[in-house]
Amino acid sequence: MTKKLIIIFILGILFTSCQDIEKTNSIAQGCNETKWNIQKLKDRAIQHLDSSKWDKRLFNQDIETYNKYSEIFNSYPLNKSPFPVAEYDYAVSSIPFTIEKDSIIFKGVRIGEYVNPESEKVIDKLTLLILTNNKDAEENTLVDSRNYPYLTAQGIFKVSNIDFDWVFSASPDGFSTLLINMKLFDLRFGETIIIYPQMDKSFLYDQLEESPNNYENFEDFKKVILKNLKFRQQQN
Repeated sequence: MTKKLIIIFILGILFTSCQDIEKTNSIAQGCNETKWNIQKLKDRAIQHLDSSKWDKRLFNQDIETYNKYSEIFNSYPLNKSPFPVAEYDYAVSSIPFTIEKDSIIFKGVRIGEYVNPESEKVIDKLTLLILTNNKDAEENTLVDSRNYPYLTAQGIFKVSNIDFDWVFSASPDGFSTLLINMKLFDLRFGETIIIYPQMDKSFLYDQLEESPNNYENFEDFKKVILKNLKFRQQQN
């Protein structure tokens, strides 16, 4: 089995885990049922320290999965090793996509959370696009629900002459950040990030106050993005 297929298999396991196995009786209410404040976040942190609150079945499952696929987890910017957490009910989403206009090609990924684990509606929290001009450019993403009620994700984009490592975190109180090749974006000022790699291995970027959440379908969002892109071209 190739590394790419193994990664897809792993992500399938994690996605199933997030949507099915992790649908346990939550100690803390779902984010759609409660407004998180500093005290509730503190209470949740305390729950994680109480071994009687841990989801031990989930913990053992993570240990088994990690032992089988540790090389894959190690390939991400942050190694994802097992750790115990209090029971929770939370489903997360990772959707790769491509945007094309003439010879311009962007590879991207949308990171979000389901309104609730039984819902089909996803609320996007990050939309990341990278100019690749290559349909086959490699992109791998790992979105993680274990830090509930925080949404976390990480990934890798491999573009011709430069690799992009990124780590994302969103807090339920509205503060979220993206760190990509050590450039930090405060997503309170726009949840759509566009990266333009340059031939000298630097990169330019845009941050837009646009989101797929604002449109009935993703195609409408893509049209708006294409219409407003500055198209910072790669240097010759």
